Order: sequence, then C-alpha cells, then structure tokens
Amino acid sequence: MKSYTRRLQLTGGSTYILSLPSKWIKENSLGKGSEVTVEQKGKDLVIAVPGTSRREKSKTLFLREQDIDSEDLLRVLTSIYISDFHTLTISSNKYISQETRDLVRKFSRFIMGVEIFEETSRSIVLQNVLDSSTFPLSYALRRMSLNVETMIEDTRTALMEHSTSLMENVISRDDEVDRYQLYVYREVRSRASDDVNAVYYLIFSRILERIADHSVNICRMWISRSDQESSSPVDLINFIDIVREMYNEASEAFYSEKLDMINQIIGKKGMIRATKEEIIKKFGASPLSYLIISCAEEALRIGLYATDIAELALDKIIGSTEEFSI
Repeated sequence: MKSYTRRLQLTGGSTYILSLPSKWIKENSLGKGSEVTVEQKGKDLVIAVPGTSRREKSKTLFLREQDIDSEDLLRVLTSIYISDFHTLTISSNKYISQETRDLVRKFSRFIMGVEIFEETSRSIVLQNVLDSSTFPLSYALRRMSLNVETMIEDTRTALMEHSTSLMENVISRDDEVDRYQLYVYREVRSRASDDVNAVYYLIFSRILERIADHSVNICRMWISRSDQESSSPVDLINFIDIVREMYNEASEAFYSEKLDMINQIIGKKGMIRATKEEIIKKFGASPLSYLIISCAEEALRIGLYATDIAELALDKIIGSTEEFSI
C-alpha cells in the first residue's frame, strides 16, 4: 500500500485544502471537476473514487475425502468465516455426501449472515449476505451483552421456580451468544482500523462468552441433580443476584465510561470470594453439598469476569482520554 505525505493549506480563513497525488489522479481517470468520496473511519479519512467498493472475497474449500470428520470440517468453516468472505465454494471431485451437506446447512444456520446460495452434486456455494455497515460492532456487542444479562437472570429464576424448561432454554441460548462472538471476531479482524474501540470489543465479547458458559454450567448441573424434589437453594440464588448486579454495573461502566463506578466493582472481588466460602461452610455436610458448591464456583466466576469487564472499561476510558482525574 502506497503512502503519501501532504501539508494542509488554509484558505478563506476556515477551509482546509489537501492536494492529491497526480499519479493517483491519472490512474483513476480523474481531473478538474471530478468528484471523490471522503469517508471517516475512526480518526482516519479515506478518499475513494465514487462507485468503487470493497473487492469481493471469494474462497474455495476442496474436500479430498468423501467422509470427512465433522469436527474438523466445522473448525475449518469457522476459521474461514472469521477470515471473512463474500462467497465460499465447497467442492469435491466426487459427490458430496448427505452427512457433509447436513453439516454445512447446520453451519449456515448457526453463523450470522451466511446462506447456501447454490448446490450441485459436487459443490456447495455459501454467500455472506449480511451488510456489516448496517450491523456495526458496537450494536452486535450490545445485543450480545443483553443476551448474557437475560441468561444470568433466567438462571436465577429457574433455580427459584424449579423450572427445568427455563434452564433448558438458557442452555439453548448459548448458541446465540456464540454466533455474536464469531461475528465480532470476524469484524474486528476485517475492519479493526475502522473503530478505535475494536480491540476492547473483541476482549469484551470473549468475556461475555465465558460468562454465558458459566450460566449454562449452573443450569446443566442443576438439571442433572439426583434429588429432583430439593427446595430452592436460597443462598445460591442470593449469590447469583450479587454477581448479576456486578455484571450489570460493569457493562454499564463499559458502555457509559463512568470512571467512578469501576473501582467499586473491582473492589467487590474479596466480598464475592468470602460469600462463596460461607456457602461452602454452610453446605459442607449437606446431601447437595457438591452440587451447591460447584454452582457457587460457577457464580463466583461470573462475578470475577464482571471485575474483568470493569478493568477493561478502565483501559478503554484511559486509552481515549488525554486528561482525567481520580
């Protein structure tokens, strides 16, 4: 990529003028009176010829074997998605098995914005139909964090109401969180320079995915318990309430950049660790001790990840502020 250095000129007292390289003008058949587009991306301005667009990215995946391991195929397809493509052609010298076709369909339903465009006996063509300009990183992350918030809340409600169906619903919604995280991965990799906060969004998405996993773990463990008639675990529910509030506060601090909230959240690390120890002491001799203590450990991890979000918010605030006070 060529780089040019130009000096700004001031005219009329308030208008700044920038000269463009004559070679670039000739290469694009421009001249006096020609129009160019100026697009702001973060702190940068991109000058382009009107009508030009991002080059289509076409990729091809060759299947050498008819029977391919499903995990291997899903892993490769996911990596290709993160690397970004407009069109992906999956082809084989022999006919593609029905098992492989079903797996590709499962992938296209799971991944955000990817659809099967064309099929033959020896090929499957996938297209990325989602225009990322209408679904920016910040919006995807807010949707993702809201999903995680409701998963924690519903985990608490399911324990309180002995609702196995709600626990199963929480478990199923983990796929939606994973979809958003892969989308964030792809967008950060493809367009990190467009948004100064992209690296913070990527780290935040990873934390959100882990918090969702801990909510799922609580639900799975409680569904599999042997004593289906046990009473509501009040101490565990109260603990989940505490870490849920920490998560909500940390997310608010990340989005609103409220510096005064951050230290309060981080300062709760000792408190939630002590709360978990109290639960261990109380239920150590209970028939449900292993289950309660294991779930309390999962809840503790949610609280600790909330403090990680608060620390990330602090990094984000300091990184974008030249002068601040504490």
